[in-house]
Amino acid sequence: MGRAVARLHHQVGRRGIALLVFAALDVAYGLRLATAKPDAQPFYAWLHGIMPLWPWAALWFAIAVVCTLGSVRDCDRLAFGAAIGIKVLWFSLYLSGWLIGNVPDGWVSAVVWGAFAMCVWLIAGWPEPVTSKGQPAWTPPPSE
Repeated sequence: MGRAVARLHHQVGRRGIALLVFAALDVAYGLRLATAKPDAQPFYAWLHGIMPLWPWAALWFAIAVVCTLGSVRDCDRLAFGAAIGIKVLWFSLYLSGWLIGNVPDGWVSAVVWGAFAMCVWLIAGWPEPVTSKGQPAWTPPPSE
């Protein structure tokens, strides 16, 4: 496992690995939404009242694609923006569902998604590490 991570780090850097982790989360969450029954939990029922669950799942899958593509690009702003945006959306949905009264304890999930959005925002602002000589520890491989 260590060599695989080292190879991946060499190819995409720390920011790229972070985007791939977010993409994996997005795929998992999208799969859950794609296979969930609206009555499985109050939040799903509330979401389904706004729009069926499959478009929500498609949104998560789309963000996963953007994050995956962003992990191998020189400019990853769009990918980090999308990763932050979906988490802020989920924060907003849980919070509003709780405030309206349709999602009991939705404030707890709102706090989690809001905190996660802040973590992604912080990672998005970090540069790739530098060596002791002041050079970037990672640079994108040359384009072919």
